[in-house]
Amino acid sequence: MRIEELAAVRDEELTADVCVVGSGPAGLTIAAELANSALRVLVLESGGRESSDAANALDDYDNVGARRAQPDRIAGDRILGGNSHSWSGRCALLDELDFRHRPWVPGSGWPIGPTDLEPYLPRAACHIGIGHGSGFTDDGFWELAGRARPAEALDPRRLRPYFWQISRDPADPFDCKRFGAHVESQSAPDVLVIVGATATHLDTDTDGTHVETLQVAGADPRPRTVRARAVVLATGGIGNPRLLLASRRARPEGLGNRNDQVGRYLMDHRCGAVGALEPAAAEAITQRFGKYVVRTPHGRHTFMHGVALAPEIQAREGLLNCALWLQEVPAADDPWDSVKQLLRGRGDRHDARVALANSGLLLAGARRRLLQHTGLPHKLDRIELRCMVEQAPNRDSRVTLTDRADRLGMPTARVDWRVHDQEDVTVRRAAGLAVAEFARLGFAAPTLFDWVAPDSALPLELTDWAHPTGTTRMSADPRDGVVDADCLVHGMDNLFVAGSSVFPTTGHANPTLTIVALAVRLADHLRTKVGTAG
Repeated sequence: MRIEELAAVRDEELTADVCVVGSGPAGLTIAAELANSALRVLVLESGGRESSDAANALDDYDNVGARRAQPDRIAGDRILGGNSHSWSGRCALLDELDFRHRPWVPGSGWPIGPTDLEPYLPRAACHIGIGHGSGFTDDGFWELAGRARPAEALDPRRLRPYFWQISRDPADPFDCKRFGAHVESQSAPDVLVIVGATATHLDTDTDGTHVETLQVAGADPRPRTVRARAVVLATGGIGNPRLLLASRRARPEGLGNRNDQVGRYLMDHRCGAVGALEPAAAEAITQRFGKYVVRTPHGRHTFMHGVALAPEIQAREGLLNCALWLQEVPAADDPWDSVKQLLRGRGDRHDARVALANSGLLLAGARRRLLQHTGLPHKLDRIELRCMVEQAPNRDSRVTLTDRADRLGMPTARVDWRVHDQEDVTVRRAAGLAVAEFARLGFAAPTLFDWVAPDSALPLELTDWAHPTGTTRMSADPRDGVVDADCLVHGMDNLFVAGSSVFPTTGHANPTLTIVALAVRLADHLRTKVGTAG
């Protein structure tokens, strides 16, 4: 792929078969899948190769709802590679339950099911830097890992085993996949990535059913015009509805918004520590519910073992989907962090001193990794029991526009994120079950914080997890959402949406693996639809 600054691109180059707005995991996956397909692809990235305050300022928004962990800006990194610039690399799959309509979760249910995504998961795994695209999140992990299943199992009526996989960057084994770093190494002569290019308006025909051009601005705010046969919005759970709502020259309510659905159903994951455990008492429990290193078809990869609420108890007690895991919090002088810095060539004398002073721990860790294939034993400050809970869809939790504009003249977003008591009840119940199960299995169990107690009246000290979701939700009926099962905006013939904004529900799973699988699926659809039309 070729990368150019907007100012260096000639007007005649701003024409493509497919224009992708956004260069995060969704956008770059679509571009990579369409490479060498004879389709000309333009990728527009608002930021540059490096992060800048000027670009990130374009993400400023007015927060009028629940407190968010990032009050000044949403997690929508304006940089080549998008959110992969700052993500943690945790990959997980939605459960089969998440796709179904659940009577106790109003607004739940996808128009597609897990079998519709299954064929695309192996390719998604390659894009995202993991070893397996599916089959690793439950007891199937033990067979994939070539390990015996533990003799003492979780009570399946209450909790089930759940595994996350950690992405690994092909150029840096100590980091997760950073999509932007690999753009130029891909052989894709028909793909042009333009940085410093912010889409500010989608121009359509008079009926608002067909995108004819995109207005794009850069360091020089003079608008440039992009023409494409198909357009894909991949700018995140806040950026996607913002651009649809702001594109109102033909339709005053914005594009795809005839049924007042754009921007509604804003969800996230509420996440945080709910308890803690002293490191001295944790060796046995972290051996079982900790990290595992597994040889996969794509090299060695790290998996994390946690627990999730069983579907039966969710249905019986009206609970949302929720998962918990043990998170090691390294001490300030953890030698493994120093070793990683030294191996990356970024270490200093302090790192060398820390490594030498803890040579015994390093030797034990190397032995543990080589012989037991488990995570490295860090020098720890503490071990936290953390949770991640889904939110039920709420049409009043939403993104709208303010009356003020950013420096490019685009209206800024107004975010009214809502939280609900059902999430609090779920977290308290799941945390209590986890502690009881750990104790039943003979492990030292974490101590829950006071505000997690079942009878506590204190607010849950959880925040969003920078996973804005649901604001252009997928639906079979245009009255219930923004895009159809192929991610095509209802009532339009060439405008598509990619990313977590199309999720009707979130589950408890980190969204990036599902985002990338949907992007692969959309790329196949575009290859057929646009290629055939041409």
